[in-house]
Amino acid sequence: MQIINGAEGVIVGGTTGEGHLMSWDEHIMLIGHTVNCFGSSIKVIGNTGSNSTREAIHASEQGFAVGMHAALHINPYYGKTSLAGLVSHFDSVLSMGPTIIYNVPSRTGQDIPPSVIHSVARHANLAGVKECVGNDRVQHYTDKGIVVWSGNDDQCHDARWGHGANGVISVTSNLIPGLMHELMFRGKNSALNSKIMPLIDWLFEEPNPIGLNTALAQLGVVRPVFRLPYIPLPRPKRVEFVNMVRKIGRENFVGEGDVRVLDDDEFILVARY
Repeated sequence: MQIINGAEGVIVGGTTGEGHLMSWDEHIMLIGHTVNCFGSSIKVIGNTGSNSTREAIHASEQGFAVGMHAALHINPYYGKTSLAGLVSHFDSVLSMGPTIIYNVPSRTGQDIPPSVIHSVARHANLAGVKECVGNDRVQHYTDKGIVVWSGNDDQCHDARWGHGANGVISVTSNLIPGLMHELMFRGKNSALNSKIMPLIDWLFEEPNPIGLNTALAQLGVVRPVFRLPYIPLPRPKRVEFVNMVRKIGRENFVGEGDVRVLDDDEFILVARY
């Protein structure tokens, strides 16, 4: 449904795709599989970022070798570096091929300030920035001629139509790709934005991808299997989702079966995978 509804690219192995729970072999295999199945119809962006520059370079080499169109790179997390170190890190991975830099301080613990982006913006392989700090930062990059996508679904409508973002790299699109495409490409639509905002809020009440994985299971799109440390949302939240699907319209969601609440014992939690 992503391709049918006009998504321009798909991120493989990002936070939403639980790349951090995969081995690098699994990660690269999934990127290659996606390219082989869908690469002629949609851009495949592999999340090959790491807090180790060595790992990020090696993973990116492998990702481009199996055909990904671009890489997604975060800044080194936990073992944070200096601003000059960030520039050196990104310069190193940019040499591998087209790259989107991903700024999400809530996960990495460190903001990538504009000064770092300006330092690497001259590189021909910088495809753009996925920015989660907010729309003032989006506007800053737009004013400087730097391609930027919103990384916040709840801000993406205003980012697109009020601050010049190219679009959004979205979690919610995994559920309602057609409506998200409409929100990004068919003009300002505050009514639609308001209509889907309760769903977006629901998705992010717990850290992503908990809400999304619960929703996809309820829609019958994926098996109700959770790899720890993720666990499904509790039953009252699952009931809320069923009601939201009915209000927004089942036809706007991925999958074809009826949306279900699911009983607690229908979920499987896996600790060793």
